[in-house]
Amino acid sequence: MSTIRPATIEPLSDHPWALPVAARWVWETWGSKTYDETLTSLDKPENCPRTLIAIDAERQPVGVLGFGRFRRAEGTTATLWINVLYVVEEQRSRGVGSRLLVAAIDRAEPWTERLYVYTDVPGWYENRGWTAIEATDDGAVLSLSLSSAR
Repeated sequence: MSTIRPATIEPLSDHPWALPVAARWVWETWGSKTYDETLTSLDKPENCPRTLIAIDAERQPVGVLGFGRFRRAEGTTATLWINVLYVVEEQRSRGVGSRLLVAAIDRAEPWTERLYVYTDVPGWYENRGWTAIEATDDGAVLSLSLSSAR
């Protein structure tokens, strides 16, 4: 079992050996793309900040956060979203997700003024300053003004 020492948050591109592990987590959890498409979207996100990986004290990957660009409505400009935030079960409730989120906000600032996420755990984001802007049957869209995130 991993130590409770906080994980470090680093660009996934600095740890290419962790890419297949992170892609498998995402693909097995959400599976909306093929494994190869998931691998590519994490490795080389198009027009987005680089994917982040959480590495524990034993240098094992324990979480990942990736970005994507999506349109909220037809005819609108694609905006920056957190596309995936995953933490391995044994590391949940230890701050790994929160640290990934803080690092993501720092990474996103040069790219956008507002960051979005679609999630089935909106309360987790709301507790971290995000605002729900749209509810769905299985989740919510939330946003965060990066100028007010500081």
